Amino acid sequence: MRLSRALSGVGLMLAAVLCAIIPGVAAAEDTVAFTIKDARITESSGLAVDPAGNIYWTVNDSGDRGVAYGIGLDGKVQGSLNFRAQPVDVEAVAVHDDRLYVGDIGDNNSRRSFVRVFFFDNPRANGLTVSYHAYDFRYPDGPHNAETLLVNDSGRLFIVTKERDGAIYAAPRKPDRQGVNKLKKVGSAPSDVTDGTFLPGGDKIALLTYSSISVIDASTYEVLASSPIPQQRQAESLTLSLDEQSLLVGSEGKKSKVYSVSVPSAATPTPTRSEEPQSETDVPDDRSDAIQNQKGTLLAIGLAGFVALVAGTVVAFARKRS
Repeated sequence: MRLSRALSGVGLMLAAVLCAIIPGVAAAEDTVAFTIKDARITESSGLAVDPAGNIYWTVNDSGDRGVAYGIGLDGKVQGSLNFRAQPVDVEAVAVHDDRLYVGDIGDNNSRRSFVRVFFFDNPRANGLTVSYHAYDFRYPDGPHNAETLLVNDSGRLFIVTKERDGAIYAAPRKPDRQGVNKLKKVGSAPSDVTDGTFLPGGDKIALLTYSSISVIDASTYEVLASSPIPQQRQAESLTLSLDEQSLLVGSEGKKSKVYSVSVPSAATPTPTRSEEPQSETDVPDDRSDAIQNQKGTLLAIGLAGFVALVAGTVVAFARKRS
């Protein structure tokens, strides 16, 4: 009788643990909004929602020519916007009032005397080559590397540096196209920010790092909420969804997935990172998803093994007592 009761208890314990495991493994199946499969986009760095065109804009990282790609809701390229320029290191895109901004703001070696933001009114992804305008900006405290360009509801531009001691710099409210405009440091930012966007209402900003999304106050720049992001090779893109109900997080690399995630609403612990993420060559495209799923499977197996060990111990003990 004691053995029977022990086995019954073990069965209940096993069922409870399995019920806890299964939802956890299922939760690891993150929501993919779309996959960017176009062969021209291999280093997507930045996303910007364009309600007027019903598309998202993205750009390749440094080394590409003057081009931005318009992506449909299915992830397929609807067309491109081309311009005759030789950017140094394009890292970000933003849209405001039917104006597309392309941020040539990368500076890995911190050598640039100024950075440039191109802009295009009434942008269309029709494959045509168009003329452009641009603003040049200089930091007040020397060169910085940056991958994040923000524009608030009034159209003011902000650049967030990608450094351990990140900072937010504001552009003049009315930049001059003829000279180099001086940026103003207005606040601190999390380390290694790779993209960001103002949230609806304009009083909060979402900032992306390789491991998390932080929501900060747009006036005090205090961190209000944070949450981890789905596992990606190198997360470098963040924008609102077209319906403004969620955030989209994208990565560099071929056939990169763009995930739909909720806007963080409460401060939660987020992973820390002391080194650069794996390059796309470290994990082949056809293995990245398998590795992620394998981690969930191994976790489930490990927990199940632990339960089996406990069950064996209980049964042995019960037999000895009987």
